[in-house]
Amino acid sequence: MSKRGKYATLNLEAKMKVLSRIEDGQSVKSVMDEFGIAKSTFYDIKKNKQSILDFVSKQDRPLAVAEKRKRTTGAKFGDVEEAVLAWYRRQRAAGLPVRGVELQAAAERCARRLGRTDFKASTGWLFRFRNRHAIGGRRGTGEGAGPDPRAVERFPRKLALLVKHEQLLLAQVYDGDETGLSWKAPPGNTRAGRRDVRSPRGTRNRERLSAFLCANADGTHKLKSLVLGPSEKPVALTGDPAAALPVIYKRSAPWFTRQAFSDWFFQNFIPEVRAFQLNVLKLEEDDVKALLLLDETPAHPTAEELASPDGRIKCLCLPARTAPLIQPMARGVMLSCKQLYRRKQMEERLVIWEEGDEERDTRGEKAVAKAQAYNMKSAIFNWAKSWDEVKPVTIANAWKNLLYRTQPELDLQGLDDGDYKEVLERCGELEASLHDVREWLTGDEEDAGYHDDPQRDPAGEGVVWDGEGAEGDEGGHRAARFKLSKVRENLDSLLDFVDTTLEFQRFYFTLKEMQQEVIKKQFQRGSPA
Repeated sequence: MSKRGKYATLNLEAKMKVLSRIEDGQSVKSVMDEFGIAKSTFYDIKKNKQSILDFVSKQDRPLAVAEKRKRTTGAKFGDVEEAVLAWYRRQRAAGLPVRGVELQAAAERCARRLGRTDFKASTGWLFRFRNRHAIGGRRGTGEGAGPDPRAVERFPRKLALLVKHEQLLLAQVYDGDETGLSWKAPPGNTRAGRRDVRSPRGTRNRERLSAFLCANADGTHKLKSLVLGPSEKPVALTGDPAAALPVIYKRSAPWFTRQAFSDWFFQNFIPEVRAFQLNVLKLEEDDVKALLLLDETPAHPTAEELASPDGRIKCLCLPARTAPLIQPMARGVMLSCKQLYRRKQMEERLVIWEEGDEERDTRGEKAVAKAQAYNMKSAIFNWAKSWDEVKPVTIANAWKNLLYRTQPELDLQGLDDGDYKEVLERCGELEASLHDVREWLTGDEEDAGYHDDPQRDPAGEGVVWDGEGAEGDEGGHRAARFKLSKVRENLDSLLDFVDTTLEFQRFYFTLKEMQQEVIKKQFQRGSPA
């Protein structure tokens, strides 16, 4: 029965679906019935195919997140969004790169001009803005050519057919993505930031890692993160047996290469997936199978090269330049992990003073000393803990667009940029501006974790949240006899000791967890100077 009385026109997403059905050879009647349109509407869309495709490509918007109504502004602050989008297009037309922090600053300028005093250009707003308008936040997303709308539209259908044909469970469909991480960078204009002197060559490579995250579609299986570090043996990891690390760490050039990825796929992904399906899902041996989605980058071998010997565990590559629009890891998972990491990094390197502490004028020196003491082992531990804290629901939500074509409001984990600034202020870092915090949070957003040229061979640290003892019970009164600042100081010394004494190194990560719990208690009860 025709529904054309209910629809005067179709929105962009629906028009693109009509074009897709036409291209697939479906009959006029079947398309009319599916979309509730008149024959004249059908032929109008068919006639105007090229103009529709041109219009959609100019919107910088993924079809997967096209608005469900006819207007193109679906954001809460639509007027601000349109102004920012117009500014962005002028910058790109002039050939100028636009970083996230610049988009946020432009949004706040536009909001002020429009009198929108309640607008906040937060990290969450930036993430949603980029998704709505298909603006990639990473290198390699196609500066010279935008995504192919038809590829974005077709891939979910291709994936659905493959999942149905292979009879795959959601728990057997995986996605993985890599990113660069400047693990030691402090927020600018803090005490540590102002005194963080870097040599022009070499140091930056030693202070960055490349990390790979991989999980299945229902969030029930998060594989150990793969981390690539400097080619030289890091002092902070000396003596550590590989099994003691909470990540898979490879001492190699800190960028992903085809060989590094291939090694991970065969040595780690296949065995971990098999073990999960046999031991957790309780599947029979003949039912073990998996599909791993990957974006098309120089760091990945071809899908044909990545398959288990029996062919049951294999890969599927996303269409070129579509990863930022439809890849699950790019839809809040990686960003959540990074924000959780930055929080742990910031807390571990700050100095909070308990009431009654002396020598508060030495806070600046201690802040710098703690920043310098923050080493790669701490960074790896904090990254692993952050990945562990990414919720299964966060991962499952990130797949909804690709699997069900629905757009949930993603709940990014970690603090927002304004909250980071508030913590810094509480710790006496009053000169750190919101711009400094945003630069710090997004400083490595363009670092995709690999080089565009596959032939290129790339090239050598705390927080004290102090507080009162627990209240109300005998244990709390006993705890009150101990200054948490002293406990933390002793933990720092103990961590240094086990880090340099081989027979005690098996206790390192247990003590590290205790250190984080002390930090949390101090943060909850502390009283900054």
